[in-house]
Formats: sequence, C-alpha cells, structure tokens
Amino acid sequence: MLSLFLKCILGAVVVLLISILSKSKAFYIAGLVPLFPTFALIAHVIVSQQQGAAALQKTALFGLWSLIPYAF
Repeated sequence: MLSLFLKCILGAVVVLLISILSKSKAFYIAGLVPLFPTFALIAHVIVSQQQGAAALQKTALFGLWSLIPYAF
C-alpha cells in the first residue's frame, strides 16, 4: 500500500511541475518533463519487479519504438 501511495505522490509532483512550468516564461521546458529519463527508469524497475524480465524487454522495446516520432 505504501508503494502505491508513493507512486501517486510522484505522479502528482510531476503534474504540478508541468503545470508550474507551463505558466512560466520557460513554458517550452514543460514539454521535456515527461521525457525525463528518470521516469522511464522508474517505470522499467516497476515492470521488472511486478511482471518479470520478459515484460521488461517488451516495455523497453515499446519505449524505443515510441521515440521514432520525436526524430521527425
């Protein structure tokens, strides 16, 4: 239960950060917050712990494929 609560708090902090940055003069930085690698690493650790190595591999491949649109 504590783990779920901490994940909720982390999500709320990210949403607040995006909201604050979108209202600032550096509003374009708000678009970079969700792309920050820390959140991807957290997601991969959670998937690995809860689903195992096969699910982690699928998640990592999906994440790599999702970066293609950002290249264009």
